Amino acid sequence: MFEPAFYQKCGIKAAQLLRRFDSKNNKVALFSFLKEENREESWIVKKYQDPDRCQKEAEILGVLDTAGLAVPKIMYIAADYLVLEYLEGVTFLEWLENAEKAGWAREQYLACLHDFAHWFKAFYRVSAENFSPGLIFGDVNLRNFLLGEQFYGLDFEDCRPGLPAEDLGCFCAYILTYDPAFTWWKYQFVAAVKEEVLPKLGLDWRPVFCELQKELERMSRRRKRKNLPAELRRHSGFNLIL
Repeated sequence: MFEPAFYQKCGIKAAQLLRRFDSKNNKVALFSFLKEENREESWIVKKYQDPDRCQKEAEILGVLDTAGLAVPKIMYIAADYLVLEYLEGVTFLEWLENAEKAGWAREQYLACLHDFAHWFKAFYRVSAENFSPGLIFGDVNLRNFLLGEQFYGLDFEDCRPGLPAEDLGCFCAYILTYDPAFTWWKYQFVAAVKEEVLPKLGLDWRPVFCELQKELERMSRRRKRKNLPAELRRHSGFNLIL
């Protein structure tokens, strides 16, 4: 799988597959690499169906890393795959599920929301400074964020021009619809996003709420589920996010 230039540039003697990760569009795996000084490194290898998306993500990652954002460092760039730093931690989705099961109150997860807001504020600033037009994250499903030593963003191939309200609206839609969907706790969490995160990003709730509803409509079509926008309004927690 790996081209000779990778072995030469990174001083690799051998590679061993450790595990594969679920990915809809690409092949993502964790490898252990034995280096020439007999030191082992664990790196992520992301192989793309579309080489153009590989180069796009490499460019964005490079810009964000240079600007100091918490993202995986690039170890090697090939035509259709990237070798990336492996980061320890839990996905935002795992963290959210654990927080809900534990019944955390807002003060217990407030620090995480502040980290989220800080990361996205920096992302939008760097994006606006380096790309014209500026980019939004695009795919804000909660598996694309990692909580470890820092709050990390992981996946940038779906970045595109747009408005930050689109990201935040979709983010809230994902939160509300992960199993179990539309719980009182999840409405409380989205209310905390509204009150704690949006002011730090300079965003109003109205356009974010509009994007939330649009994403629920798209989810209904994609998943062939019942009318999710209508379900959103049926629950008593809806009043928390008006």
